Amino acid sequence: MIKVSYSLKQVNLQAYQKNLGRLSQVVGKAAADIQGEASKSIAMNSGKYRQYGDHWSSPPGTPPNSDTGTLAGSIKAKPLTATSYLVVVEAKYGVPLELGWISKAGNHVPARPFLRPAVEYVAPSFQAACKVILKGGK
Repeated sequence: MIKVSYSLKQVNLQAYQKNLGRLSQVVGKAAADIQGEASKSIAMNSGKYRQYGDHWSSPPGTPPNSDTGTLAGSIKAKPLTATSYLVVVEAKYGVPLELGWISKAGNHVPARPFLRPAVEYVAPSFQAACKVILKGGK
């Protein structure tokens, strides 16, 4: 014999809806913070590794160096729903820089991550804000 039981906690629907609105604000702020941190990391220039014409690449594992600001300016936080955002990189070379790639000569070019570190930087404050809201706090 299998016994199943459950309990239903009564909640104030209006308070829950108010918290959902606050959650939407927290999600939007986190997406904007990720966009800002990623752009800022690129603008700071991470040092000189190899020179390609007038451009110096950053050391592997550090955010890419900026020449024109195109990459940093192509990072956008876009709302999908009230509680869902997408952070995109519109520059076509953004993903290869983030993940690394294989050159035409067959050499592995190490990643110059800028999004992952931004997410890791923003995550603790985002998680803390969500916990407060979901527990009904302000």
